[in-house]
This record gives sequence, C-alpha cells and structure tokens, in this order.
Amino acid sequence: MCISEKSCTFAGNYETDMRQKTLPIVCAVFLVVAMTVQFFVSYQREKADLMKQMEYKMESAQKDFLFEIYDMHEATDEITEFFPEFDGNRNQLYALLETVLGHYPSLYCCYVAFPPESSPRGGRWSCPTAFRVTEDSIITYDAEETIHYDERDWYIGALNSNDEGYWSLPYNDGTHADPVFTYAQKVYDSHGRLVGVAGADYTLAWTAQLLEEIKPYDDAACELFSSDGTLIVGCGDTTKHIHDRIVFEKVLSPTNMRLVITVPKCHIRNGIAGISLITLAVLLAGLLTIGLLMRHIRKEHDAFVRIETTNKLMEKEMQIAHDIQMGMLPSKGERLKVKGEKEDIDLQATLIPMREVGGDLYDFHREGDKLWFIIGDVSGKGVPAAMFMSAAVNLFRAAGSQSTSPREIMQKMNVVLSENNPSLTFVTAFIGRLHVPTGELLYCNAGHCEPLIVESQKSKVESLPLVPNIPLGFDGKFKFVEQGCMLSQDETLVLYTDGVTEARNRAHQMLGMKRWCSIVESQKSQVESLLAEVKAFIGKAEQADDITLMTIRKTSPVEPLTLRVENRIDHLPELRKALHDFGLSAGLEARALKKTEVAIEEMIVNIVNYSQATWIELESKVESQKSKALAITLRDNGVEFDPTKQAEVDTEKVTAERQIGGLGIALLRKIADDVRYERRDGINELTILKNL
Repeated sequence: MCISEKSCTFAGNYETDMRQKTLPIVCAVFLVVAMTVQFFVSYQREKADLMKQMEYKMESAQKDFLFEIYDMHEATDEITEFFPEFDGNRNQLYALLETVLGHYPSLYCCYVAFPPESSPRGGRWSCPTAFRVTEDSIITYDAEETIHYDERDWYIGALNSNDEGYWSLPYNDGTHADPVFTYAQKVYDSHGRLVGVAGADYTLAWTAQLLEEIKPYDDAACELFSSDGTLIVGCGDTTKHIHDRIVFEKVLSPTNMRLVITVPKCHIRNGIAGISLITLAVLLAGLLTIGLLMRHIRKEHDAFVRIETTNKLMEKEMQIAHDIQMGMLPSKGERLKVKGEKEDIDLQATLIPMREVGGDLYDFHREGDKLWFIIGDVSGKGVPAAMFMSAAVNLFRAAGSQSTSPREIMQKMNVVLSENNPSLTFVTAFIGRLHVPTGELLYCNAGHCEPLIVESQKSKVESLPLVPNIPLGFDGKFKFVEQGCMLSQDETLVLYTDGVTEARNRAHQMLGMKRWCSIVESQKSQVESLLAEVKAFIGKAEQADDITLMTIRKTSPVEPLTLRVENRIDHLPELRKALHDFGLSAGLEARALKKTEVAIEEMIVNIVNYSQATWIELESKVESQKSKALAITLRDNGVEFDPTKQAEVDTEKVTAERQIGGLGIALLRKIADDVRYERRDGINELTILKNL
C-alpha cells in the first residue's frame, strides 16, 4: 500500500473516530437544551397549579365566613316568619327569641323593636330582647329603657330598606364591652302591616376571631369592609410583603360587605422551589449518566444485552402488577343479588386501562339492603397513578366498614390522601349508598364526572345534580356536601370516567357529552354495549386514557322505608338519621328537612314519655297523587291518643305541665302540609305530609 493510501485510510479512521466521539457530545447538548426547556415548562405549570390551589383556599375561606354571617339573616327570618301568627303574648315572643338565640350559638343577642302604635305593652316603646350572658346562659328582658333604638342606624335603616334588610356598621350598644354590628329587617303581621323591626347582633370580637380562623396561612391578612369602603375589622399585618403579595376580594351578598384576603407570594415560591431544585438535580444527573453511556455505547455491547433482559423482566413485572391491580377490583360484569331471593339490582362494571396499569378505579359491596359503590379517576398515568388507585380502593373498603354515609367515607379518605402528598396527586371520585328496596340514593361527589340517570319507560337521560366538591388529596380539612335522589324501578344509574367522554378518534374528534348521552339513551344499562360503542368511535386510534364504566339498575318495585325500634329514647338518633337520609333523597329542601326532623323528634319524645308503647315504627315514602309529597308515618302500640285534636300549646307553662304532643303538634301544624291521625287495630298511626 502506498503512503497516500495509508494516509487516506488513517484520515478515514480518524474522521470515523472523531464522529464517534463527538456524536455523544452533540446528543448530550441537544438533550440538555430539550430538558432545560421541559424544566421551565414544568416550573410554570407547577406555579399555575399552586396559584389555582391558593385561589381555591381563599375562596373556601370566604364561603366559610359567609356561612357564619348568614346566620344573622336566618335568625331574623325565623322571627319574621313567626309574626303572622303572633297574638300579642309577650311571653310567647320571649320564648321564640330565646329559641332563636339557642339555634345560633354565634349570635350575641336578638330582639324585636316595636313603635308605640304596635307595642304589645300598649302605646309604649318596647323592645323584647334575648341576650346571651354566657355560652350556656340566656336571659330575656325588655330593652326600651336601656337603649333608644328609634334613634339607632339599624332601626332607621331597616325601615328604609324596602324589605331587603339592613346591615349596620359596628357600634357600642351600651351592654357589651366590644362593639357589635346588626342585621335588621321589617316585621309584618298576618294582614301585611308593618309592626316593627327584628334584629340580630354579632360582636366585633367574635368577627375578628372568625377572620383569624379562616386565614389560609398564618402570615395572611383578612379584612372586612363595609359597602362604603370603611374598614370594619381585620386580622394580620397588611403592611408586610406589601409589594410581593396576592390580594383576593369578594362582595359578600346579601350583606354588601367586602372581604379582602392578602397572602404573600412567597407561599408559591416555597411550594415549588424544593420540587424544582430536586427536578433539576435529577435532570442533570440523568444527563451525565446518558453521556457516559453514549460514550461507551459501541464498546459495551453486553450492556445492551443486560438492558434488554431488564426490559423483558420489567414487562413481566408490569404484567404481574396489572393482574394484581385488576384482581383488587370486583369481577368484570359481576352482578349482585340477595341470596335466596329474586334479583333486585343489576350492577355491571368494567375497567380498560390505557397501559398495563392505570389510575381508574371502581368498587362495590352489599350490606343487607344497602349497596355501597365508588368510581374514581387518579390524576396522572402509569405506576404512580396505580399505587394511588390501590390506596384509594383500600381506603374506601376500610372507611366503608366504619361509616354510615358516603360523606363520612369521603371525609376519611380525603384526610389520609391529603397527608404526605408532595406530588399533589389527586383523585376525582363518586361514592354512593343505594337502599335497594326504597330506591333511596345518597351520594357524595369529589370533582368527578356527572353520572347519568336513564328512565327506561321514557328513554330519557338526565344528569345527576352535583355540588362542586374538590377532588380527594388537596385539602384534608375540606367539608364535603352530601346529596340524594330516589331511584325508581327500572331506572339506571350510569357512572363513568373522563376517559369515555374525552375519547378521540383518528381525526382527533372528541366523543363529548352530547354523543355519550345519545349512546347511553340507546344502550341503557348494558356495559358491554356501551363499551363497544365507545371503541367503535375510537376506531384504530390509540386509547388516550383509562376507560371505566359502571351501571346500576333497580329491578324491583319501590317500597316504603320502614324502621321499627323499641320504645326507648336512645333509639331517637337512629330514627332521625333514617328520616334525614330519606328526606334528603326525596328532594326535601335542607331548611324544611331540618324543621321536619325537629317536629318529628318532638312527637317521638312524646310517644316515649307518655304512650306506654313497647315499640315505635317510622315509615317514609314519596306519594305522587295530586302533587309529589313526602309522607312520614309514626306508629306505636300505646294508649289511644289523637294529637291533632289537642289545643294550641300554652308556652307560658313549663314543659312538664304541657299536654302530651302539644309542642310537637304545634310545630307540625306550622311546617306540615297535612297531618292525619287514625287508630287501627290498637295501633296509633300519625301521618305527616310535606309537599316536595
């Protein structure tokens, strides 16, 4: 070989060697740039998520404050609702004020201010008042000699408020060391004539304490302003972090007051700084490892063999993980029925993970006549989501064995999932409890997709109303709201995850809610048919998310809820719980339900104390004759007694001197739409109807 040939060979080898050495460097630089961009994108996403969480915390604090303040409105409403039946009996009025003050422990006092022409004392200024001396002590008196309320802003403002009520600024009322502020509204008699002003007071000190309790962070500041911009009360240092803070404010209707919450921005930086540094360190370490591996990629062929072997082992392990995860769930298409009886419920469910393991979940079990079920979706994909999913299923089973309502289970699961959750993984979930014979469905939703109700006779599909509770894993102190409805015979509840409605075909079209409702309407409760329609829409496109479906169809006729217990006072909570759950599911408004519970409780206490019965039976059902109504029937085998024939209760007498059922029937006459009594075969039967 000539020199030139050797030179060419050397040059060729040199160039090849240089390319082999520089290629890993170029690739490493490219990866550094790409991963740096990814790091900043992730950083901004984390920042945006933390901002949303902070805004949600501040909005929740405002709602908590408004719920407490709104008690003043509720208290005056109870007083004004009483006046169309007021006959001038001052002792009866004192009893009402004392009752109202007892219902709302945060109130300082409540009262009714009469002008001379409407005064029960006959031509004299009069202001019957209930005043809280201590936490457990309430006194009543006439305050016309201690305050000149006809000159007070709350009295004058209420008279000029056009029945909208009036919220006063804080003032010293002369009876308390701390200033108070008042909500007042007009009071009318049964003829619609103005007879005075009803008012309720909070102390400024209590308001300041409430602001302190709702602060989302210790260094946050809360301030309450009047409608004209005057500062009423505040807590926290508003001058701290004055140029580096987030201000969130909202007008609190119907008070027209403005609540302002100020939070330092450092909470956002602190929340993402640690995660960002760890992420950056991991990225740099990964890049270094990649560079070293690429440098020796041609010389270490055995490493590829080991990696290939490891991948095969990992695939096998992932398959085992898939089998374990699917084994945690009830069998596909499993149906429930009571042993020895005909099938009264048809439940079908299926889960199709996007990968070997997924983050969707469902579970159900039956305890006697009660069917408990859950469907959920964990944020994220793969192994982390699967681990969180497993934890959620186990928590549901553990909490379900010790809870009496879906809300209790949701609360317990949320507390555990919110602890030690630095990745901010969350779960959307829907938990329900179906009482199969009656169709009573109690449920609690945590940010999950709205279920569908299918009426088989009309082939009509409707969405189940949902309260916007937050998903599980964000805030362990969040208070979830429970709801209810009634499931009729042959009605089907369809539950699903967002992998269904957000499924896409090869043209990138989304299935969507409208198309999904049409599929449900045509296929009703058949899970396999529903799944087939979804897969047909996806076609040859890759599945983008886990898909989970569950249908629950009630196949038996609706029965009334019947609960019989011994005639003992310690069974009262059990009866009241059953009445509350059924009334909530039947659609009774929360305030009317509370009043109904109080009235029924009074009747049960009278039966326990005076009837000489050995048992009490509570029956609840929904009647649909002329109008839809909740029918509640109390039965006992005691002495014959018709409470509907009793005279109006005399509130001047002490409780022990009142006639049996006097107070209970007085409450029933006020809230019920119809009350009936019948003595049948030695059984007292009292039926109360409340229109829905």
